[in-house]
Amino acid sequence: MGSMELISSLRKFGTNSFLYRSQNTILSAAFILAIASGANAVLGLIKNRLLAGYFGISPELTVFFTAEKIPNMIYAILVVGAISTILIPVLSGDLEKNKEKAYESASVVITGIFFVFLIMATIFFILAPQIINLLSVGKFSGYENHLGTTLFRLMVGAQLILIAGSMVSSLLQSHKKFIFPALAPLLYNVGMILGIIIFSNKLGIFGPAFGVLIGAVLHLSIQLPALAQTGFKFKPSLNLKNKTMIKTLGLIPPRIISVLTANIAGTIDNSFAILISDPSSIILRFANQLQSFPVNIFGISLASASLPTLAAECSSEDRDKFKKTFITSLTQMVFLTAPLSAILLVLRVPAVRLVYGTPEFPWWATVTTAYTLAFYSLSIVPQSVNYLITRAFYAQKDTLTPAIVHVATTLIYIGLTATLILRAKYEVWVIAFTFSVTSYLDTFLLFYLLNRKVKGFDIERISSSLTKIGYSTLLMGLALYIPIKLLDQVIFDTAKTINLLMLTGIAGLFGMLTYLLLTKFFNVQEIELLYKVMRKLKFKTEQLPQDIKPTE
Repeated sequence: MGSMELISSLRKFGTNSFLYRSQNTILSAAFILAIASGANAVLGLIKNRLLAGYFGISPELTVFFTAEKIPNMIYAILVVGAISTILIPVLSGDLEKNKEKAYESASVVITGIFFVFLIMATIFFILAPQIINLLSVGKFSGYENHLGTTLFRLMVGAQLILIAGSMVSSLLQSHKKFIFPALAPLLYNVGMILGIIIFSNKLGIFGPAFGVLIGAVLHLSIQLPALAQTGFKFKPSLNLKNKTMIKTLGLIPPRIISVLTANIAGTIDNSFAILISDPSSIILRFANQLQSFPVNIFGISLASASLPTLAAECSSEDRDKFKKTFITSLTQMVFLTAPLSAILLVLRVPAVRLVYGTPEFPWWATVTTAYTLAFYSLSIVPQSVNYLITRAFYAQKDTLTPAIVHVATTLIYIGLTATLILRAKYEVWVIAFTFSVTSYLDTFLLFYLLNRKVKGFDIERISSSLTKIGYSTLLMGLALYIPIKLLDQVIFDTAKTINLLMLTGIAGLFGMLTYLLLTKFFNVQEIELLYKVMRKLKFKTEQLPQDIKPTE
């Protein structure tokens, strides 16, 4: 075989390999996203442990968390609000009809997103000092305000690269290619970690800020080969007469309102925490990071994997298939997240100690973070389900209904939180409490409206599954509480990290085994589906052509 034929065969092998292959079922896509999300969540916890180790509960870390709020909001508005949940349903339909026109439409949408970003970034760059002062409710010193302004401007610039990477992710997911979009966030966190480790000793809090920039570059770079394999070519255009652009523009405003509302609530949370005390902002952020672990692994992964399929079923107007897919995804999501919610509630103190237990993070901060985490853990199931329900609306090209519900419940949340903090003078844990309460309210309202929109789900089936899962989770939580107390007081000296790790691992494993046995006893259908998936889900790597020998 000649060298050109060898290169051609290897290239074919590469593009047909597992990494470049489409994932055509929800569960296979969700499996990939869940693994990547789990790894990403672990990296996120490592990142926060490094932040706790380098900066503890210092004012500089409070400034950093405050400064990143608006750049993160810009990202959420343009990516979460306008790209990932809007561009994918629109392109998924267009790709099946005319790939060339779909790519042309995608170029128009991408150009528009970049144009909007440049306008927003310029405004925020100029007004950075005023914004930082507003977010800190005037409590930052002159030095802290100047530091926050510099960090703010640096991270706004990094968002341009991150947004480009996220648009590539959406294009790949539209082709049902989930591998590289799943790997990209991993490299983003790797960049953050590298920035903290390499630069923090010399540059202080600017180390994590430079890490954001490094992570954004890695996030984009890892996906470019996969994008090239699809044949997509970006052609800048602002053709506002493009039909897909018109369709997309009609869907974007309600979605942006929904995302903006959530981000405003998160920004206000940070300001409320600063009003309580500067360390409260760090405590709230760390507790929120821990509770988001199962939400990211199972909630967002399963919801994201479901979106292309739900959108395709809506396009084919197969209502019964749409309902079946939604119910299966819903019950499977609750089956997976409910036990993790209970485990995190019971093991909250060991979890906080393992992740943030550094000399710079004092015991009182550990206890307060664990108490806040307890209330956050109650919202894990409704948060996860909420992602799925909203995507069911987006699949039907309805972005207005979720936006209205989110705005209404967020206003209730802000009002309740403000009352309990400003008048009743509760501590930082109350923010997690009100968040959990309104998460349930938001999810129940959305499900009620979706049920009406699709003219009724099989409520009996849903209720039966959720009741059995609920009983299994409750009994598992009670069974888990007893051994954790006995192990802590009788067997393990948890003052040592290795003993704490063993205690948490044994208790967590005992809890999951108990849950699996209970769900089997209650004949929960989802456990049978899980076993079936584990048996059938096999990823086969492409073999090299037989006429290529290793020595050639």
